[in-house]
Amino acid sequence: MPLPDQQLAGMLSARDAIEGRLEQLLASPTGVPPNLSAALRHALLAPSKRIRPLLVYHVVEPQDAQIAGALDLGCAVEMVHTASLILDDLPCMDDAVMRRQRPTTHMAFGQATAILAAIALLSQAFGILAALAGVDDATKTRLAAELSAAVGWTGLVAGQELDVNERASIVAVDGIERLNWLKTGVLFVAAARMGAMLRGLPDEEVEAVGLFASHLGLAFQTADDLLDSNATADEAGKDVGKDGNKTTLVTLFGEQAALLSYREHLDKAEAALLQTRVNAPPLMAMIARLFERRETPTP
Repeated sequence: MPLPDQQLAGMLSARDAIEGRLEQLLASPTGVPPNLSAALRHALLAPSKRIRPLLVYHVVEPQDAQIAGALDLGCAVEMVHTASLILDDLPCMDDAVMRRQRPTTHMAFGQATAILAAIALLSQAFGILAALAGVDDATKTRLAAELSAAVGWTGLVAGQELDVNERASIVAVDGIERLNWLKTGVLFVAAARMGAMLRGLPDEEVEAVGLFASHLGLAFQTADDLLDSNATADEAGKDVGKDGNKTTLVTLFGEQAALLSYREHLDKAEAALLQTRVNAPPLMAMIARLFERRETPTP
């Protein structure tokens, strides 16, 4: 379904602002070794939908005084996400050769520099949180705790460990959804909840925004599994066919069942969003654009 022109323009404007701020943040340090600097730019500025920083931005709905903080918070989340992709692609993990329509960072710059780039991005993300202008210390602490939990041993790191070393033992829907939650959902939720915290929403609305993002993240991961099954590498912008021997909703139940599952999660996401005062149309427009190419499984 085509997006209304006004919604599309607003989304593109926010995305352009995020891209510009990422460029600024990478340009500001001095003394970065050239090869590391090139690797950081290669990974962070590669073509991307910028879903997570857009989640932050649209939940905050920033007025003039909050725009800088919303952009920086979104960029911090994007740095964490990019770092996770660099590590996920390494030969000891998924051994991928293509990401975001270009060679993976370790293929372009070597494994050592790729690992260092991931560490640099993770570190810089928390530095950005510490320096958020116009944000009180208590809120900065909440934001840092939220992002730390999403990254750590009960978040992305746990998901990657399960994916690498325990995937074969996952044979049921609840196990697949837990893995999808850890690999994808936790950072979606952190992005949305952090946006709600920066905006100053009460705790019950922070929880509702988190529930919205949880269902969105689960839908996204299932749709990504569908892409792995039926898209080409050019269409997906990354390696495909990597999940053929892994247990996913697609391999377990087939493409039609996976399609129904992610649509159900999208319905639940919208219902949760409508329980908050967050303006729903920009987020629903982003979701429509995000999933428009993921709607038709192969016969």
